[in-house]
Amino acid sequence: MLLRAGAILLLTENFPFPILPPPGGWEGQAISFMLGLGITDGIGILLGMTFAYLAVFKGRFKRRLGVLSLTIFITGAVVFAFGTFPSGAWAAHPFAYGAMAVLFIPAPYLYTWLLKSNLTRRSKLSD
Repeated sequence: MLLRAGAILLLTENFPFPILPPPGGWEGQAISFMLGLGITDGIGILLGMTFAYLAVFKGRFKRRLGVLSLTIFITGAVVFAFGTFPSGAWAAHPFAYGAMAVLFIPAPYLYTWLLKSNLTRRSKLSD
């Protein structure tokens, strides 16, 4: 979805879901902000997918990789919220932004679990 949104934004200058604009539209500098945030999210997604693949299919629990990908994801979500909420985009598109907020709910719990996992006895699978 992120790649699709970026391509639509670059090729047509329309803002697709998940970055639907506020009623007055986005200001010019918001485009660079959204693209930079999308690229950072893409990196976090690739790291998260690598973490999940290694843990599920290879039996190698790379805690640092999981913490890094979730740090990128959570930081990006907070920056995105602070950049889009005051603009009125959330009020104009409550379902779209609400859906993103609901999908975000598990992230802090997983992040906390990963951070606490270093405080417990290390297993053979952890790095």
